[in-house]
Amino acid sequence: MQVLQNPITNLGLTFDDSERAKHGISALQPPAVFSMEDEIERTMNQFKMIANPLDKYMFLMALQSRNETLFYRLVIENVTEMMPFLYTPTVGEACQKFGPIFQQPRGMYISIKDKGGVQKILDNWPYKKVDVVVITDGE
Repeated sequence: MQVLQNPITNLGLTFDDSERAKHGISALQPPAVFSMEDEIERTMNQFKMIANPLDKYMFLMALQSRNETLFYRLVIENVTEMMPFLYTPTVGEACQKFGPIFQQPRGMYISIKDKGGVQKILDNWPYKKVDVVVITDGE
């Protein structure tokens, strides 16, 4: 079950029967097995049904929180269509409405209250291999 709850390892309906058996997730999701291409197409169709840009952003962030592989494949294969919802102008609105649209923590949140203890906080990060760090002042 843990493999389905971790967005890094969750592959959704692309797990085939042998992978489902190996991870102990048989019958924990619908029995259909789809290719990644089918999942990208299905997810893109869902994305296109959403009219509001902020809702599209929230859809994408929820997807990233469930299935990172599908999220990144969707974005990479549709980068021109996705960028307005993952960058300017939509992310500006998302930042302004951070409190009301907050779904779940993602990343690390270090504030001025943490001055002097940042290393200890960084040690809390569960992954040892970090390729990119993005820092913002939250404005």
